[in-house]
Amino acid sequence: MYIIVMLVIFFNSPVIMIRVTLVNQAPLLYYCFMKLCRLNELFASIQGEGPWVGARHIFVRFQGCDLQCCFCDTPASKPAGDAAAPEFCKVQSSSGSSAAYEQVPNPVSASRLSELCARLVIPGPSRPTISLTGGEPLLQHEFLAEWLPQAKKRHRIYLETSGIHDRAMKALSGLIDVVSMDFKLPSATGLRPFWEEHRRFLSAFGEAALFVKAVVTPDTTMEDVLASARLIAGRDASIPLILQPSSGAPAPDAKMLIDFQDAALGIIADVRVIPQTHRILNVP
Repeated sequence: MYIIVMLVIFFNSPVIMIRVTLVNQAPLLYYCFMKLCRLNELFASIQGEGPWVGARHIFVRFQGCDLQCCFCDTPASKPAGDAAAPEFCKVQSSSGSSAAYEQVPNPVSASRLSELCARLVIPGPSRPTISLTGGEPLLQHEFLAEWLPQAKKRHRIYLETSGIHDRAMKALSGLIDVVSMDFKLPSATGLRPFWEEHRRFLSAFGEAALFVKAVVTPDTTMEDVLASARLIAGRDASIPLILQPSSGAPAPDAKMLIDFQDAALGIIADVRVIPQTHRILNVP
C-alpha cells in the first residue's frame, strides 16, 4: 500500500491542511492549527525600567492591548485583534547600535520568531534575556505557551504585563523567569480600579521572580500608593515595589515621590524610585 501526503499552508493563516491519500482510496483531510503571533517590533537594547535597569535585553513587542492608560508610551502597539495588527513588524537585523531594521510580515510563527531573536544574541558567556512586552503579551498566551518551551532553553524569559490576566499567567506556569507586573493606579491611568484583578494575579505568577511597578503622575494619590503597598503585603511583603515617575511633562516632583516612598516603606520592605532610564539615554 502506498501513501501520498500533501501539505498545504494557507498564506497568512494559522491553518495547516494535510491531505493523506491512500492509493485507490478516497483522500483523507486533516487540519491542524499552528499558533502565530502579531508583533509590533523586535529589537535589542538596554532595559530601562525596574530593578533590571541597564541589562541587555532582546525586546519582543507584541501587538494589542486591552487598556487605554493615559500615560501610555507605546500607543502604536495598542490596537488588539487580527484586524488591527500591522501588516509588517519592525525587526532589528543584528545586534549593535548601528544595526539596520527590516520589515517582517505579520503574523509570525514560533520558529520564525526564534530565528529573529537568535540574530540579536551577543556571543559570549552571558545568558541572553528576552523581554516580552507590548501592548499586553498575555493577550497572546496561547502562542507563548507553544513558543516559550523552546525559547526558554536558550534565554531567560522576562515578562512585562499589566497584571490583570491571571488565567493567562497560570497557563504559562514554569515558562517565565521574571515578571514585571504593573499596578494600574486609577488616579494615574484615568481608568477604573483593577485591585481585584491585581490581587488574583499576585497568586498566579508561580515560581517566577516578581516585582511590581506603578507609574506615578502628578495626579497620583497617596491613597492609591498605600493600597498598592497593602495589596503586596497581603501576598508577600518582600516583593519590591517600583515607583516609576511618568516621563515628559508634567512629571511628579521629587517631594511627591519621596513622600510616597516613605509611606509605602511603612508597609512593605522594598520600595524604590526608578525613572525610565532609556528615555534619559535616548535609546529604544
